[in-house]
Amino acid sequence: MGIRVGDNAQHEFTVEVEEMKWFQTVSRDHSRIHTDSDFCRERGFDDVIVYGGIVLAHLSHVLGTKIPGKNGTSTRWTINYRQPLYLGETARIELTVTYISKAAGVVESKFKINAGAKVIATGDTQSILPVEEIDRSTSDAENL
Repeated sequence: MGIRVGDNAQHEFTVEVEEMKWFQTVSRDHSRIHTDSDFCRERGFDDVIVYGGIVLAHLSHVLGTKIPGKNGTSTRWTINYRQPLYLGETARIELTVTYISKAAGVVESKFKINAGAKVIATGDTQSILPVEEIDRSTSDAENL
């Protein structure tokens, strides 16, 4: 059986200092919002904010290993950051398939990222997938 509308995947992660330093080196992003605790507190935040790119890397993990999985190719991601994620907070990505086109091999999903009751981000994704990996019992008309 292949991917169906309503299928879902979850992934938990916690970002620590080492990941922040690695991302800063790779991205060359030295923004004070990610590096300077005093600067952040002066602006009303609890501490430095986790790089959004690290959050996206965890979304990539879900898409590349769970839904649509290793044979999928992302074509669009939309993310709306709602609240900051801080170092040491455990976040959870919940992704649900919302639309499938068997004919085109398109899989669309919505996701939410929480840290406890706090909503960190929401968004949607679109991927293409070999049509043989899509559940044959799903009709394109069901998605309308």
